[in-house]
Amino acid sequence: MVDKPFDHPDWLFEIKWDGYRALAQIHNQSVFLWSRNHLSFNSRFDPIVKALNEMTVDAYLDGEIVVLNENGQPSFQLVQNYLKNQEGFLVYYVFDLLYLKNNDLRELTLLQRKELLKQILPKNSRIRFCEHLIQEGKAFFKVASQAGFEGIVAKRIDSTYQSTRSKKWLKIKTHQRQEAIICGFTTPRGSREHFGSLLLGVYKDNELLYVGHTGSGFDQKSLTYVRDLLKPQDTCPFSFPPKLHQPTTWVKPELVCEIQFAEWTKEKIMRQAIFIDLREDKKKQEVVLEEEVKVKKILQETPSISKQQKIKPSIHTELSFTHLDKVYWPQEGYTKGDLLEYYRSVSSLILPYLKDRPETLHRYPNGIGQPGFYQKDLLHAPNWVQIETISHEEREVHYIIINDEQSLLYVINLGCIELNPFNVRRQSLHYPDYLILDLDPEGISFDHVIEVAQGIHHILDPLDIPHVCKTSGATGLHIYIPMEARYTFEETTQFGKLIAHLTHEKMPDLTSLERNPKNRQNKVYLDYLQNNFGQTVVAPYSVRPKPEAPVSTPLSWKEVKVGLRPTDFTIKNCLKRFQKVGDLFKPILGKGINLEKILKQLDD
Repeated sequence: MVDKPFDHPDWLFEIKWDGYRALAQIHNQSVFLWSRNHLSFNSRFDPIVKALNEMTVDAYLDGEIVVLNENGQPSFQLVQNYLKNQEGFLVYYVFDLLYLKNNDLRELTLLQRKELLKQILPKNSRIRFCEHLIQEGKAFFKVASQAGFEGIVAKRIDSTYQSTRSKKWLKIKTHQRQEAIICGFTTPRGSREHFGSLLLGVYKDNELLYVGHTGSGFDQKSLTYVRDLLKPQDTCPFSFPPKLHQPTTWVKPELVCEIQFAEWTKEKIMRQAIFIDLREDKKKQEVVLEEEVKVKKILQETPSISKQQKIKPSIHTELSFTHLDKVYWPQEGYTKGDLLEYYRSVSSLILPYLKDRPETLHRYPNGIGQPGFYQKDLLHAPNWVQIETISHEEREVHYIIINDEQSLLYVINLGCIELNPFNVRRQSLHYPDYLILDLDPEGISFDHVIEVAQGIHHILDPLDIPHVCKTSGATGLHIYIPMEARYTFEETTQFGKLIAHLTHEKMPDLTSLERNPKNRQNKVYLDYLQNNFGQTVVAPYSVRPKPEAPVSTPLSWKEVKVGLRPTDFTIKNCLKRFQKVGDLFKPILGKGINLEKILKQLDD
């Protein structure tokens, strides 16, 4: 906890919600919701569990369960009483993502985790992404204070997941609050029943210290409820027994409560302490003296991102690489560092096919031994990274544009093994630069895929249609035809359909136009639908997340022959090939076809 709000470009700021901290695990369409001291919340907050069941991916979330009153403000009392009366609107504000599809994301930066988090949350009013503001902590604190929130939380944008107290995640409170352990009570006076004041303690250096008492904030119901939970004992639980002037009953130091107070005295006693409620979600071991630290001291101890050690690929930008020794291909022992070095080596080859194209990232932050995930929306990136915002399926998606080596290495450092660019450039989003025929085998050998590719070659060559073949890096082949952004998606797709039908007529026993894999067994699927808007195919020279680290490699037609194997080209052997043969894919960005002329030839 720090003494005042601050502005800093390396920090983001979130609302400090007044509720129960809760972890949620979604696995195989089952939801487990619990507190940080392992109390199950499933039955208590069933509407949250049902809402989380709408998630379509396995994930591990961190957030705060709150209940909003009629004014939309969080109320801790309503959270406490929700099981009894269901008053208010129950919400789970999610602010972090620990795992996604068995991928451990805790070592990613906070901004990277929040980018992914926002994309996977269900569209349900009970599950809400915890929004944040970068840099403007003072203004954010002012708004939070005026709106009656408990405070804000400052977090370093480059921080890994913090499961314990840390100088990288800081509370900034609008008014003084302290969690405390109930260690005893005084005898009630006058008409008051059950107890006079609660005696409060906190831990500091493994010692339980007295920090004051409170008799305010109770009604008859809460007096009775709290007293029934107290377990008297003979001995004083404090490490140093306080001097008290009233008859006292000591209790087992188990119950945790929330206290609001005016200020600390020099002796670290809370003045004008008011009981807010019990904190069943807190372990007593977590209740420590929350002492304010000077903001200036914290910022001095955490160097700014710009001053941390960098790798500088050019004079224009600075790029930090992380976890270079992490093994991405366990069987081969290839590391993240090997992947980065490969992409650095082929950057001049691959960049022309990424330039100005919105990019879908295929990320494997823990290597190919764990499931990967696709990411389209990149909400936060360095200011030198280009982003293209495209309206897609009733929302705006922020696609990265990879125009230089720095941007390329930036996405690879995110754990992106495979690159999937659009077949259009942002300057001409509705006019594809090329047509793609994806030859996808289903229960048939790669030699048969080669035979089909040669069949297409013999259809296109007599028509003087330029075309290039490349390995997919998996089990198929891709054939590209340059369109030079002259035709629409519909026109491009229809031409692809025509080629596919001509091929199928010529090779009916080897090929299929059926989309359902069950209906195309032992056939090569002629997929021409990869030419619709938003569809992507792996880029030439891209690595694939497959055993042996294969590379999607352009071929000469002399090489497209029986005996070729998808794994012939990997990150460990293809660099020499590229130096020898150059860029075989270059014609695809050259002069496009004259579709009208070709159709006339076919009619004739």
